[in-house]
Amino acid sequence: MFTHNIDAVYLCGLLGSVRLVLYLMKNSKKVHRFVGIIMLIPLFLWALTGVIFLIKPGYEAAYETLPIRHYAIDRPMTITPEARWQEISIKQSILGYHLIVQQDGRWQQLDLETLEERPLPSKKALEALVNDAISVNPERYGSIVTVEGDRVFTDTGVEISVDWPRLALQQTGTDTRIIRALYKIHYLQWLGHSWLNKGLGVLGLIALFMVTLFGLLAYVNGNKYRDTQ
Repeated sequence: MFTHNIDAVYLCGLLGSVRLVLYLMKNSKKVHRFVGIIMLIPLFLWALTGVIFLIKPGYEAAYETLPIRHYAIDRPMTITPEARWQEISIKQSILGYHLIVQQDGRWQQLDLETLEERPLPSKKALEALVNDAISVNPERYGSIVTVEGDRVFTDTGVEISVDWPRLALQQTGTDTRIIRALYKIHYLQWLGHSWLNKGLGVLGLIALFMVTLFGLLAYVNGNKYRDTQ
């Protein structure tokens, strides 16, 4: 009895699917128009952002590299490398000398005397380090407003991240954030969660496929109608 009920439900579902497909094929022009209206905004945004990505206005400043200013090493140094060190370099900045090593696949900044890992310096020291770097382009970076951990904020809206183990800087301005937002719009990353964005992307592809398919069906049906006249 239970098996018969399952077969009946399956048969009803199959018949319903067939009826739906036949209805959609019969009304392909309406379906094409409806799905096309739904896809109008995503396609417009995709085309608009595509043009921006092609022209790349403001990209040079938005993704400008911000190197730490290095100074010539003015005294001889002797460092005995440890077996675990894969790479080693000695640099001099406005804060003094820096021993940078890669150990077990991880970058570290070590004390030249004790070879112990150096912690993130004080806010005052970070401010001096970043000020020395941003002095090359005051129009973009302006002046430092605040220092929070390894992040430095300026009065022009630029956020500078300090990679202390590698002794490197990365800058992100308002223009950088706008370009990143445009990429999210272009690739349908609208919902804030990766799995939701993937679902939206799949729905977008299905809708695009439907626009193409029912457009083709509408064209074929239109030709058949004209041939009967």
